Amino acid sequence: MPGRESSRTGTHECAALPSIVAAGNENGAPQTVDIRPISAHLRERDGLCRDPQPGGHGGRQRDTGAGMLANEQTDAQQRISLKLKERRSILTGAAALIFQREFNPRENQMRTSLYKEAPTDFAQRAGSDPHMSSAPLALKRVIRPEEIRENLPAGQGGVGFLFHATDWDTLSFSFHNVKHRNASFEEELWRTEPFIASPIYSASQVIGANIACPVPLELWLGSPRGIKRFRETQFFPALELAKQAGLNMVAMGASTPYACNYGALPRHTKPPHITTGHAATAAMLKDWAVHCCNELDLEFGKTKLALFGAAGRLGTTVAKYMLYKDAPKELVLIDLPDKANLLAEQARELLAADLLGKTRVSVHTFSPDTPLPQFDGAILASSTSVPYLTAADLKRAQFWIDDSHPRAASVEAELASRDHTLYIECFARGPAGLDTTFPFRLPTTRDCYTCFAEGYAAWQEGIASDFIIGSPPVWSVSYTHGLLKKYGFSVGPFHGKDGSPIVLDAQHRGKHELMGS
Repeated sequence: MPGRESSRTGTHECAALPSIVAAGNENGAPQTVDIRPISAHLRERDGLCRDPQPGGHGGRQRDTGAGMLANEQTDAQQRISLKLKERRSILTGAAALIFQREFNPRENQMRTSLYKEAPTDFAQRAGSDPHMSSAPLALKRVIRPEEIRENLPAGQGGVGFLFHATDWDTLSFSFHNVKHRNASFEEELWRTEPFIASPIYSASQVIGANIACPVPLELWLGSPRGIKRFRETQFFPALELAKQAGLNMVAMGASTPYACNYGALPRHTKPPHITTGHAATAAMLKDWAVHCCNELDLEFGKTKLALFGAAGRLGTTVAKYMLYKDAPKELVLIDLPDKANLLAEQARELLAADLLGKTRVSVHTFSPDTPLPQFDGAILASSTSVPYLTAADLKRAQFWIDDSHPRAASVEAELASRDHTLYIECFARGPAGLDTTFPFRLPTTRDCYTCFAEGYAAWQEGIASDFIIGSPPVWSVSYTHGLLKKYGFSVGPFHGKDGSPIVLDAQHRGKHELMGS
């Protein structure tokens, strides 16, 4: 959902139209201590381009046998890229890392763990020393691909989660000496190669890795040149790194599917195979909507549900699945004014698919000058670099499930409305033993983003081709939903988009009459 540059027009209702809309084992003894300095491998790349547009060109990809390849149309929708306000990054830093390799004789497994970090006064020294503050980015943890590959289950390969920095604050999750944003630092990020952010475990067994691209979303998502540069300098190298690490299925997190036109573009590196995560996300968003209704004493079948970003690739998938079998009483499709015709067309398509005609669909075009319509709850499937919902907007509904990148409402709006509404992150609680070992803004490291849940399920099934690409049909989403349940994924505790836990109290329950009744 782009930001507030457009003008709000009114709400257009299509009577009875069900419509679609547009990230050392304690028993083991240390064998060696490996001390390595941090080095930056910088190389010259082509220049930045910030003119926003969707990316990707390419033809159709032939079904490779998994039976899950969806339509791979070239995405023609336009997006508006907005600049984030400059944020103050955290400056910590380190000159070197010390790792300890440990051997677990019981499991015949080599594991790598962080043994010692740099002195705690490094940040203060870096702030006063111009040479240190201008040093290349230094990873907090260096993990070589062979350290993942050599510890994967024999004969099974591994599962990966590929993501990019969603905002400037998340860079400090992986790097010590994050600098204040400027043109020089932006170019340094472009020249920084993708890296293994952490191993992924099932109990004590390494099963894969998180692979991170350090270039934040707003530097590349808007324009064809930006997406092309991200594809060539980040996405393809990340897949090559995954291959070196022995990963045979990679889930694409956040906005990385743009880099390959949702799987439609040809690529030289195969395996790993890829999956967009859109089927699992649509399935989990519906699970969360039903769960919110249950916890708030609402009846899902009588609710009026809004879908923001409905005209997007993910939004169309979510809309179709929301009206599949159990459905809300009304679905409000919300996107920018230039998507009005597309929304109406999608509504007609949904009407044709809804033989019982039980769901009403309305279309609303968003702008800051027109009040939002009334609804009980909302799903946010937008992608924008600038939050566009205010605290007053959030207070209009009982719950909001945010799967936007990086977020649809600012942290300030989220916190200001917390006593009035439920504004939560969309994620999946993984099976017992899953440990992503990365500081995502989720309740625990057992929890994961829904894109990864899709990749994990495909990996467990042994699918030896690309899994969910393009725009998945409803049957594909339903099949994926079944796999998520099979492998133990579910909704988790309510958790804010800001990373804090949320405990419901009596004032959240039954505050408003159902809008759909």
